[in-house]
Amino acid sequence: MKHLIQSRFALSKVVMVAAICLAFQSIQASLLFTDGFNYSTGGLNASDVSPAGLSGNAWSSGSSHITVVSGNLTYAGLQNLGGNEVQDTWGISGGSVINTYTAQTSGSIYFSFLIDCTTAPTSTSQSSQFLAALNPGTGSPNGSSDALQIDVGPSGDGYQIGLRTHGQNATFAGTVLSLGTTYMVVAEYTFGPSGSAALYLNPVIGASQPTADVSLAGDGSVVSIADVGLKAQSTSAGGVYLLDNFLIGTTWADVTPQAVPEPSLLALAGVGLLGLAMRFCRACG
Repeated sequence: MKHLIQSRFALSKVVMVAAICLAFQSIQASLLFTDGFNYSTGGLNASDVSPAGLSGNAWSSGSSHITVVSGNLTYAGLQNLGGNEVQDTWGISGGSVINTYTAQTSGSIYFSFLIDCTTAPTSTSQSSQFLAALNPGTGSPNGSSDALQIDVGPSGDGYQIGLRTHGQNATFAGTVLSLGTTYMVVAEYTFGPSGSAALYLNPVIGASQPTADVSLAGDGSVVSIADVGLKAQSTSAGGVYLLDNFLIGTTWADVTPQAVPEPSLLALAGVGLLGLAMRFCRACG
């Protein structure tokens, strides 16, 4: 009898661990959009479809200076999506590309990506500093009308990352970033009567959401966000940017997934443990 009780107690623990593994896998699959740019090198365009199972949509064609190049940016502790990376070259001609996902109209939306600036930006004009944006529908990055915008600006021998939302000027984080180094950027928009935006630089993966480097109050005009876009600025602004590991979700955890354990491995572990539990059931009668 004692042996039977112990066996059933062990069984309950196995089932609990299996359930946690499978639940974690489900949580990690709640992203709205993800892209590691696992495409052939060349223009980022309609032949490049973001991974199926999330948006599964093609990138628009809109700029010959936003291209897929060989390489893969990584960040300490962050799950690596693999693939190649995108190079966004400014100072030649303007253009943009976008991709879409399920529209969000409440709560918060988070966007994270990796950046390595190899040639510093030159423009200090706010009208030509925006690099990426989140917008409703299929709106391209367009400056002051963007719902949520990531800006870049020169600073000494390096550069700075800024944030802008509709009705507000760009505000830059105080940290000066070095050329040729990979950094992580997370932007957040929270819907509400006025709405608000926040920017986080180089968060510690696995830690809770930190205090924002930049916080902005909105003007209440942002009611939906449904796409992500990249901008190549024209001859008025220089700079070359490598970008990778795009993640868009509704929680901080969605866009800052830890590298270990991999979600797929957790799912396999969960299935295996459930199989083991079934064998225990048979043994216990």
